[in-house]
Amino acid sequence: MNKIDITLLLTLLLLLLGACSPEEYEMGAIDVTPMELVEGIAFTITPDNQNPNIIHLESKMPSRYTPLWIHPQGRSQSKKVSLRIPFEGTYSVTFGVQTRGGAVYGEPTTFTINEFYAGFVDNILWTLLSGGVDKEKTWYLDLDAEGVSRYFAGPLYFYGTDESWETVTEGKSVEGDIWNWNPDYPGNSWLMNAADFGSMTFDLKGGANVKVVHNTIPSRGTENGLFMIDTETHTLQMTNAAPLHDIGRDGVVIDWGDIKIMSLTEDYMQLAVLRDPVLSGEGACLLVYNFISQEYRDNWVPGDEVEPEPELPPNWMEEV
Repeated sequence: MNKIDITLLLTLLLLLLGACSPEEYEMGAIDVTPMELVEGIAFTITPDNQNPNIIHLESKMPSRYTPLWIHPQGRSQSKKVSLRIPFEGTYSVTFGVQTRGGAVYGEPTTFTINEFYAGFVDNILWTLLSGGVDKEKTWYLDLDAEGVSRYFAGPLYFYGTDESWETVTEGKSVEGDIWNWNPDYPGNSWLMNAADFGSMTFDLKGGANVKVVHNTIPSRGTENGLFMIDTETHTLQMTNAAPLHDIGRDGVVIDWGDIKIMSLTEDYMQLAVLRDPVLSGEGACLLVYNFISQEYRDNWVPGDEVEPEPELPPNWMEEV
């Protein structure tokens, strides 16, 4: 290569570099550090004046930053968030922001609730899930070691990411990723191996506690954690514990504690978690696990009516 060619290449390279404006470089910059995201400066945690069991979270960051909250009732991206916490105890909040270069989080900050407020657990969802204040209730995945599902067609359904309590329980029509596939287990035993998966017990004895015994996932074993229900959004947050599920899908969900309640009655419930497309290598969807109560399981006799399988849309396989 002669000197003229080298000069020409250098000139072209300088022109290309010059075409990148300072703004384009700035698009990838992280201009906030974790040390800046501290309570009192970046955000506030304030008890309600009328009810100290209501905690108000508020971002003080400029509007160009999207707030990222991790709190006892799940995750939020609103500037202001109000938590309704019934039980006394010390709770944690982690605040972060979405910058042009990615998400940045500060260190967790704690706050304390000093008294129990029964008004927040009067909702029927708390009673159906746990049995009520000072009681407990045990649930099982609706598939046993003999491959029998007692109420549902099978232990696992697949739903679009915009499905929720509204669409499943209330039957509302909404826009978005709306579809479902409810496979029967006898015809789709590839879903998971039949087994004694363990049990899941929720109680309201001095707190909102959950104990999950994972018989088929040795790495989890027995998990003892806490739970919180948001009765307005019909969501469930589990901390230090995951709902019962099969080992084959244990690694395809980012946050097993971030749960949608799709349906919940005295006898059965459906809990949904988000299948991550990167972890699974498949499209994003809701993995809806089907559960039955201990009382229903113990009193069930063969021949009970099984939930009918709905009609499938023509492109259901592509969606799944």
